[in-house]
Amino acid sequence: MDRPLGPLIRLLAALLALPVLVPALLPATAHADAPTLTPGSHAITLPTDAPATFRLERTATGSTLHVGLWYVGAGDSVGEGVRLTIGTTPADTGCGSGAVFRPTIGEPAPLLTTTASTWTDEAEHPCGTVEELFVTVGVPSDPLDGGRAATLVVEEEPPLSAYAFDLLREPADPAWEPVDPGPSAEPVAAGATPADAPVVEPGSYEVRVRPGRQAVVGIPVDWDQSLRAQVDGSTEATVTILGPVLGEDVASSAPGQAQSWVTSYLHRNSFDPTRAGASLAGMRYVLVGLPPNAAPATVTLTLAVDGSPGDGVPDYAVASPSGSPSSDRSADPTDDDSAPTPIWIGAGALVVLVAVALGVRRHRGRRPTRRGARVRGR
Repeated sequence: MDRPLGPLIRLLAALLALPVLVPALLPATAHADAPTLTPGSHAITLPTDAPATFRLERTATGSTLHVGLWYVGAGDSVGEGVRLTIGTTPADTGCGSGAVFRPTIGEPAPLLTTTASTWTDEAEHPCGTVEELFVTVGVPSDPLDGGRAATLVVEEEPPLSAYAFDLLREPADPAWEPVDPGPSAEPVAAGATPADAPVVEPGSYEVRVRPGRQAVVGIPVDWDQSLRAQVDGSTEATVTILGPVLGEDVASSAPGQAQSWVTSYLHRNSFDPTRAGASLAGMRYVLVGLPPNAAPATVTLTLAVDGSPGDGVPDYAVASPSGSPSSDRSADPTDDDSAPTPIWIGAGALVVLVAVALGVRRHRGRRPTRRGARVRGR
């Protein structure tokens, strides 16, 4: 006579519950739902309670990832505004960091920027080889900045070919020379941020500047080139130059003028913060400002680009893909192809249990016949 299959049925029911139980048992992936940053600009909101974390995926082994942050602050503040870090884990900050330092007393809407880079001179350093990094934007020190709109700017730079770094030429420090304004300045509506800054060519431009705010224009600067920016029409005007990812690029400055460094890959090997924006060719952002207590003014901004690309142009290696990163990463760790999916665990268990149950029934169904045969054979 068949024995009851109650224990087997209970085991089968438990295994069928695995699709529900397994997700709770598998380890959770930290920050699996963090947004992914790709090259370009990304609108974010500055955090208010806890740092905001973003994924940064490398597409070529050995590439350098540059990240910049800008936002228009609340003003009337001092000290460190926001810290930007890059690491191999969400808690790591060892691959690059930057911070907004200011005083902005009396400035109603200051443009605040910082930048960080993963560049390292160690070929096998994890910061230069791992496929996935994490960018963290800290909580602003001024509560009035929390929740404000901000922008992250990302650029991925290909790796250098072998020995290329040692072959690059160290440029000479540029010396300031006054720029002759053109006979007639072209009116231009300057932007207030890098996002709305008009891109111009070398020449003279008529720019309207409001006190306590920045008037911003962009101009391309290539390898081995430098930029001179001069303001005429106000003795109180200040001039600052930022690089493509918003790092400072100021070799010298004085009231109404600023001189950039000669663009060189080698600047990234310096601890001088004024060279942070000088190690990449590309857009330069010229910021013209007036003190908060000054009167609005229309000034002439004259821009001159010196030099031409030569020995300082980096010899980039042909990028080899570091993998095919997924464009849609889920917070559920079971979405990983290498991990067993709970539904298949349950289905597999069902198949095994059904096979076992059928085998047991067949086995038990034959036992009386086999026992009878043995009896008859005595």
